Amino acid sequence: MEIGATVAAIKGALDLARTAKDVNDQAQLSAAMSDIMGKLTSAQSDLLDLLTEHHRLIDENRELKGKLSKEERFEHYRLKETELGGFVLELKDEHVTEDNPKHNICPACREEGKKSVMTKGSVYYTCSTCDYKAEHAKRNWL
Repeated sequence: MEIGATVAAIKGALDLARTAKDVNDQAQLSAAMSDIMGKLTSAQSDLLDLLTEHHRLIDENRELKGKLSKEERFEHYRLKETELGGFVLELKDEHVTEDNPKHNICPACREEGKKSVMTKGSVYYTCSTCDYKAEHAKRNWL
């Protein structure tokens, strides 16, 4: 329902009310009051529909802002291939700070919308959340 149509229905009811105040015939007055009530009921229904749509749009907006915020946090990372062909998401140099040191996150978890820091072992970067491994050094077999 459009806001314009709802406003027009309310305006029509007001116009009928102005006309009805000058009517002396009880039958015409009853008919005018019935029309007024019909228009006001219709306007009320339209306003409830608009309110429902308004709340739906607010919820959708909140959800989209949340998704956008989640995506923005991954923009600080770049896909990096290790020397042995594994892949990790590495924090870009311009985002490294004392409170946010250089680190890698798991590309598999990122696909799920999660930010899981990988630990660097002697041979593999390992994700503690999903056990994804990215080889970064050759194994030294004795």
